Amino acid sequence: MTTIEPRSVWGARPTRGTSHLGSTRGVKAHYTGGRVDPATLTDHAKCRAAVRAIQNQHMDANGWNDIGYSMVACDHAVMIGRGPHVLPAANGPGLNSGHYAILVLVGTSGVTTMTDNMKRNFHAARDYLRQHGAAGTEIKRHRDGYSTDCPGANVSAWVTSGAKLPNGTSPTPEPADEPTKEKDMDYGSFGLSQASARNIPGNAWVSVPMDTEYADPYGNHSGTGESILIGEPSQYVLEAAVELAGVPAGTPVSLRTAEFRYDNSATPPVDRMEEAGWEHTVPLPESGRVQFSAVGHVQDGRKLRVQVYVHGDGTNYKINGARLKYLAQR
Repeated sequence: MTTIEPRSVWGARPTRGTSHLGSTRGVKAHYTGGRVDPATLTDHAKCRAAVRAIQNQHMDANGWNDIGYSMVACDHAVMIGRGPHVLPAANGPGLNSGHYAILVLVGTSGVTTMTDNMKRNFHAARDYLRQHGAAGTEIKRHRDGYSTDCPGANVSAWVTSGAKLPNGTSPTPEPADEPTKEKDMDYGSFGLSQASARNIPGNAWVSVPMDTEYADPYGNHSGTGESILIGEPSQYVLEAAVELAGVPAGTPVSLRTAEFRYDNSATPPVDRMEEAGWEHTVPLPESGRVQFSAVGHVQDGRKLRVQVYVHGDGTNYKINGARLKYLAQR
């Protein structure tokens, strides 16, 4: 029987914060992308040290809240990373809410091939996430949906050939008559408080920031910023209200949705807009509050935002507040 090691046993640093993840479609397999000491195959203390080093890199170099993986499978045990019902960070922007992330302790040199124990332990990690984290049946690779070599040739071949156990049996499938899970529907609600009002230019599209989460069970928003829904892909019904200050009543104001994708080929990496939705333009009422409804589809890996455009050249325009909610079908 596989040993499941809590964070305290392998020596994890405290997390800086978590985003709740209700459920996923399954798991994605990862490898380290570097050298793994062959001594990890005989000395479990070396495995724990390697995972602590990965956590340090993720927190200190990447600036993440914790190690990016949900679980880690080595030759000896399964170590709990972020664990169940916590949004991972390792799958790539826009892809973390779809799958938990399981690291297999192999790399590009040293240990490069999964052992039979690693295969068993990968499935023990997956079973743990299914039992405790509402993970679905999918077993994917990091490179599925994200441009990367991860999880390397050996782990990739194992996954694409069915991720079979050492005795050649396939993983136990989900019962065919299992009812639809709550994960198929996603509800989100966000706001911008007046305390965080933002100055904006005229005659330019500006993404509406959100500083308050009222509901975000899938971790689409991650606490701050502009993105309010991650496509996996997702169909959505959205309602938004934006309150403006410093804009004369009667000034035309436009609202629209826009989809962005993370571009890590740029230096530094940036979010690039890939597609804009239909514009809705109205004269600004005396209240300064404009409302907007939209029905649409956001593609896999894209981030959905709401944008505002004030048709004027004033210098004292401000987004004074906002409120948004959506219902999405994944």
